Amino acid sequence: MGRKYTLEEHQARVEAESKRKAKEEQDRKERVEKDTARRGWVADGGAADFEKAWPKLRDEARGERVLEAGRRAREEQRRQTHSAF
Repeated sequence: MGRKYTLEEHQARVEAESKRKAKEEQDRKERVEKDTARRGWVADGGAADFEKAWPKLRDEARGERVLEAGRRAREEQRRQTHSAF
C-alpha cells in the first residue's frame, strides 16, 4: 500500500499551485499591457523602435498607476472622514 498524503504535503501543493496561478496571471497582465501599448505605438506610426522604448513606457505607466492609486486612496479617506461627521 502507498504512503499517506499528509496535511503538510497538501498545504505545500496548494501553496505552490496558488503561486503558479498568480505568476500566470501576472504574466498575462503584462502581455496584455505590452500588446495594448504596442498597438497604440504602431497606430502613431512607430513600429521598429517599440521594443527599445518599451521598458521606459512600462515604468512610466507603473508610476502613473501608483500616483492614481494614491490619489484615489486620499479621496476615499476624505470621503470617509467627512461622512463620519
